[in-house]
Amino acid sequence: MDITDTICALSTPPGRSGVAVVRLSGADCLSILRRITGKALPEPRKSSLNLLTDPRSGGEIDEAIVTFFKAPHSYTGEDLAEISTHGNPAIIAALLDTLCHLGARIAIPGEFTMRAFLCGRIDLVGAEAVRDIIEARTIYQARVAGRQRDGALAKELQPVKDGLIEAIVNLESAVEFAEEDISTASRDVVFDLLDGAARRVEKLIYSFRKGRFVREGFTLAIVGPPNAGKSSVFNALLGRDRSIVTDIPGTTRDLVAEDAAISGIPVRLEDTAGLRAVGGEIENLGMERSRRAAADADAVLLVVDASRNLTEEEYELRRQLTSASSILGIVLLNKSDLPARLTEEEKQAFSGSWPYIDASAKTGHGIDETRKVILKQISGDDEPDRDDFMITNLRHCQALEIALDGLGRGRGALQKGMSEEFALFDLRRALDTLGEITGETNTENLLDEIFSRFCIGK
Repeated sequence: MDITDTICALSTPPGRSGVAVVRLSGADCLSILRRITGKALPEPRKSSLNLLTDPRSGGEIDEAIVTFFKAPHSYTGEDLAEISTHGNPAIIAALLDTLCHLGARIAIPGEFTMRAFLCGRIDLVGAEAVRDIIEARTIYQARVAGRQRDGALAKELQPVKDGLIEAIVNLESAVEFAEEDISTASRDVVFDLLDGAARRVEKLIYSFRKGRFVREGFTLAIVGPPNAGKSSVFNALLGRDRSIVTDIPGTTRDLVAEDAAISGIPVRLEDTAGLRAVGGEIENLGMERSRRAAADADAVLLVVDASRNLTEEEYELRRQLTSASSILGIVLLNKSDLPARLTEEEKQAFSGSWPYIDASAKTGHGIDETRKVILKQISGDDEPDRDDFMITNLRHCQALEIALDGLGRGRGALQKGMSEEFALFDLRRALDTLGEITGETNTENLLDEIFSRFCIGK
């Protein structure tokens, strides 16, 4: 890749469509446009209708709307054009072939956004957020990614960096002017600066608990004994009839999965076969898949029939699920529309450390409450604050953890009475790591990994 090249690519999905957008960016952008349109273009940021031709043959390619953006006021920071043609694959191929003949080359995945980063149009977090916006499955995901693109994380990190820099300056002054009569901040002041920075970093790291599910979604396995109403609960959470529901135990013999969303967070719902001690050959295969689904899921919804007494088999199932400490669980006491057979003490004893909900998949009672409890188990919140900032990217969280470790080590060295140089080593490392998040420091080894995941044309 040569970033001085002029590049082009289709920026809309391939295939047939009403309109397709081809991007052209680089130093030769304007001269290439003039050759395919045969005329000077209007002033930047004003669209014009143009007949596109191939200079090699003079043949018509298409009639298109062309918008030119002058550097540095463009997405890439270079001269850039967006050519809106009819969405016909033959037209798009002919246009790209002509642009390449005139000196452009096809962009590699993510190259337009990489150039935006290299030209200082966005930071590295913003570049990653562009991909998140494209891949968002809900409008809430898109909004969270949009805040990242607009520099929200950089704003959150700035007070941390400011406090860390002030602490480093004070410590360096103590080292440089140890024999001079120059006033430097006491170690207590430095401790306050480092403690303030550490608290902010810890808060950001904790937000990843919710943020990773917002970005990636989560899987919820619905498990329980036969005829407890798991498929009815599955359909109620999904909002439509997807699983077959009958009064015959063991109707669901294989895993049924569908995608949904809870408060804008994507969730993969899995309706599993009923679990019991003994079954037929086919039913046993289904139960084995149910157990694997429960083990692999981010959370488990254990559904039992509260209109009858609980069996020892159900208590054993509950104990097996509890023994897997990594599983987040909720107990749903289904069929609340029927006379209850369980006391509050029995419900509490059965659910243990897991929250429980009285619900009826048949009437819909408790289903909204179930969604809220699921969300709280996953994210720690009953309802995500729409304006609350959160870390959604694993790379950012890992960098913050390294920075927090550096802050702790630096503070520890000072507490032990060690020389400032020991603390400075760890504190500078922490500052550099924070810079890696936004792309200010040590980004060379990250760029190929990050931008290779983009689609071509973005």
